[in-house]
Amino acid sequence: MSESKDYYKYEVAKDETEAKDRFKEFSSKDPLPEVRPALLNSGDIYDYARITSMVFPFDENNEKKKLKSASYEIDFMGEVHYINEKTGKSECEYLVRHRPFILKKNSIVFLYIETKFFLPDYIAIRFNLKITHVHRGLLLGTGPLVDPGFVGRLLIPLHNLTSEDYVIKGGEGLIWVEFTKLSPHRNWSSSARKNSANYIKFPERKSDIPVREYFYKASLKGEPANSSIPGEIKKTRDDFKKYKTWTLGGGIVLFVSILSVVLPSVSLIKDAFEKLDEARNLETSMRKELNNSKQKIESLEIQIESLTELMKKTERNFNDNQ
Repeated sequence: MSESKDYYKYEVAKDETEAKDRFKEFSSKDPLPEVRPALLNSGDIYDYARITSMVFPFDENNEKKKLKSASYEIDFMGEVHYINEKTGKSECEYLVRHRPFILKKNSIVFLYIETKFFLPDYIAIRFNLKITHVHRGLLLGTGPLVDPGFVGRLLIPLHNLTSEDYVIKGGEGLIWVEFTKLSPHRNWSSSARKNSANYIKFPERKSDIPVREYFYKASLKGEPANSSIPGEIKKTRDDFKKYKTWTLGGGIVLFVSILSVVLPSVSLIKDAFEKLDEARNLETSMRKELNNSKQKIESLEIQIESLTELMKKTERNFNDNQ
């Protein structure tokens, strides 16, 4: 293997054809073996991108300030795929630099980015949304590892779950990509362990996949996913309109019908309460009469006892005089 210094003369690929040639040359040959396996810093990102064309196109002179200490910025450029809310059909919009694109509230779109990756067998990437977009409420389907050996463009879902439309211009920075170098393997590094296991290469059939292929893998319809939120909002609004119509029209009819049933019932209830009051008054009167009767009986019992005692006394006196 040639020393890495032989490759420092390489300049950034001028076109995609040259980038493909670089990938063929360096996909299984590490031009910078002295770079240890780790998250690449900006200098190593620059060297690997310049030599291997692992990201194309690449801002060689960093005029757009795309390089950070450990990541590289990718623009909001490419094709935006989404479902039209009104027609329910899939649509595609090609982004134009500096022209605003409106990501509607409570919606999801899929960006097939313009930037292309030619990842060597020893470089893997991850990406994250720019923190500015995160703070504004935009969400990105992020986190998955893009395996070494991948060739092609990424399809990135973007979610606007806020209550306001989100405006982003074509060419504006969208994501930050970080590059990680794998541990050495004998296929591309002389410093690898002699007994290291066989390296599993990225399947060629998964390289340069057309955007529709992504959709067909996710759905039998071959169309981008659609957010359920607008549909639920529309359904709620329609239900509310029906409810308003019901309350203004049918509600009146129902109210009259209820009155026609309730009013007779009220009359019956009133009569029942009057009868109940009469029964209660009668019960009170009877209780009073019963109490009076008890008092008369008690008085009669006392009188009888007195008469009985008097008769006994009279009888004793009579017997004594005989």
